[in-house]
Amino acid sequence: MAITWILETTLDPGRADELRALAADMSESVRADEPGCTLYEWFISEDGTQCHILEGYADDEAVVTHVKNLNAKFARQLFGIATPARFVVYGTPGDEARNAIHALKPVYLPPLLS
Repeated sequence: MAITWILETTLDPGRADELRALAADMSESVRADEPGCTLYEWFISEDGTQCHILEGYADDEAVVTHVKNLNAKFARQLFGIATPARFVVYGTPGDEARNAIHALKPVYLPPLLS
């Protein structure tokens, strides 16, 4: 089953350009290495202090692949710039996917209708 999420973050003032460069690198990596990623978009507030990352994955395996790649390549840099504020997961990820993302303290919203 598909899994979608929004990671809302806050940024230190003046780091928006640094985040833009990192987002470009991360997006390129996701496109090249993660065929199970169905959606990967970044949004930034006009004042450059908030960023939302909208992501979609075909299934649990795609989530786990993404988290492994993120941790290996980008997590330290990303979370040095952007501080997670809220993480909302839409869908019903299985245990392995939930374990992979648990550190971000997600709020899970399963489908209302099936």
